[in-house]
Amino acid sequence: MIRIPTWFVFVAWLLPVGAIADQVPAQGKLLIATELVQGELFEQTVVLLLHYDETGAFGLVVNRPTDVKPEELLADEDAIEGYSGTLFWGGPVQMDSLRALLLTDTPPAGAEQIIESVHLVSYEDALEGVPKDPASVRFFIGYAGWAPGQLDKEMAHGSWRVLPGSSEQVFATEPRTLWKRLTPAQEQRAAVQP
Repeated sequence: MIRIPTWFVFVAWLLPVGAIADQVPAQGKLLIATELVQGELFEQTVVLLLHYDETGAFGLVVNRPTDVKPEELLADEDAIEGYSGTLFWGGPVQMDSLRALLLTDTPPAGAEQIIESVHLVSYEDALEGVPKDPASVRFFIGYAGWAPGQLDKEMAHGSWRVLPGSSEQVFATEPRTLWKRLTPAQEQRAAVQP
C-alpha cells in the first residue's frame, strides 16, 4: 500500500479551494465575457461588479467608451465644463441613469469603495470638487444587472470568467482593448469564429 504524506493531502486540499475562491463573483471582481456570450450587448465586455448577493448582481461595463461627451446629456450642469472624457456605456439597464467611478485615495463623503482607490459616486458628487480628468473620473450611462441566481446560471453555463479587479484595469488608458488583454488567446479566436 502506498502511503501519501499528510502534508501532501493538506496542500492538495487547499489548492482547489483557492482556485475556486478566485472564480466566485463579488464586489470589485471583473466579469470577463467568454466566447459563449454573443450579441452586441455583452459580447467581449468586461464588467466591474459593484454588488453581488442573493438579491442579484449589478455592475458597470468598463471597456465600452462612447463618442458622447457627458456635457451633451448634462447641458444644464456648468460643473461638467472642462471634462475632456467621454461617456461610458455601463450596461442596458436604466439607460436614463448616470453613475461615476472615481479614482482617488481621498473620496468624498458618501462614496462607496469598490476596490483599492476606485469608488462609486453619484454623478453629482463626481462633478463637485473633484478633478475633471478622465484619468480620475469616468461617467457611465446605464448599468448591467442580473436577477437573483441569474448570474450564477450564466457562470455555470460558462458565459463569464471571474478575475480580481484593479484600479489599473478599471481606469485603463485604452479601455477598448481591455477584454483582449484579459482573455486567453484561444478564447479570442473562438469569439471571432462564425
